[in-house]
Amino acid sequence: MGKFIIYGLIALIALFVLEFFQIVDIPYLEIPDYVSEKKGMTQKQEASMKELK
Repeated sequence: MGKFIIYGLIALIALFVLEFFQIVDIPYLEIPDYVSEKKGMTQKQEASMKELK
């Protein structure tokens, strides 16, 4: 029984690694990209501040 749990964990880790290096695209395993989201938020804030001036 424990052997199957270990095999399942190895498969999940392999899927996360493949998703992280963008070898495959698994929609249920989306790893959030915080850097680009933060840049987008700061660009929106800068654009709104320029509009106010």
